[in-house]
Amino acid sequence: MNLEFIEFHLDWPSELSVFDLRNYILSKLLEYGEPLRWAITSVTTHSEKKIQVVSVESVLIIHQYKEKGINPELNSVD
Repeated sequence: MNLEFIEFHLDWPSELSVFDLRNYILSKLLEYGEPLRWAITSVTTHSEKKIQVVSVESVLIIHQYKEKGINPELNSVD
């Protein structure tokens, strides 16, 4: 198991409410690993494109089975 810091920018779809933004960000983070901590560090509005861009910094847990292709249910510890 490793920890990895990532920073990325997401376009915030106009149809997505602020109440749904958390789940949207978490779904994107889960593509890379398991979020340990994350934060929105800025929101930028691009008026010419009529979009907002969310900057996110996070620390993710990267499991070894993701690299080796092992079934995660077999290795889970509750």
